[in-house]
Amino acid sequence: MTVFMAAALMAVLSGCATGPERAPPPVNVSTSSLPAAASAAAEADTPLGRAVMTAVNAWRKGKGAGALSADATLQRAAAVHAADMALRGYFGHHNPEGQGPRERVLAVDPAFSASISENLQMLDGPSYAAMDDAALAEVMVTKWAQSPSHRQIMQADAATRSGVGIARTGMRVIAVQVFAGD
Repeated sequence: MTVFMAAALMAVLSGCATGPERAPPPVNVSTSSLPAAASAAAEADTPLGRAVMTAVNAWRKGKGAGALSADATLQRAAAVHAADMALRGYFGHHNPEGQGPRERVLAVDPAFSASISENLQMLDGPSYAAMDDAALAEVMVTKWAQSPSHRQIMQADAATRSGVGIARTGMRVIAVQVFAGD
């Protein structure tokens, strides 16, 4: 049982980054379309998304990393994934059809060739729902910074562009931040 739990934890942690070192996606995973309902429901730009980008850039500056610039392709992929998780009630880097961060970005821009990394977060409860956007963004960045794999993604020098997707449902807030280099 301990070996199984360790393997499961490694699988969860390894899902935070995708790039050339990862195995190619299964043949049947779509890189040409995004889930239709989530695509229609996704918010392209939110105050909380902007606050998360500002907070991540401030955190990166404190670590000596350069600021991330907003990228429309990454923004769209992140927004649709956040909306999809909220609509279909799951949480993870891959949707029920197996589409992951790279496939979502390729569905937005088939010519996209940079490495992709992704951080996810779900906060649930009245204390989070009552926070203003700046305070909530700080909580998210602090939580990511406390996780070695999320922190590594957030501070990677190779990351130069990003997009943040936010979905809110009830007292639940789901954040997706997608990172890429040049």
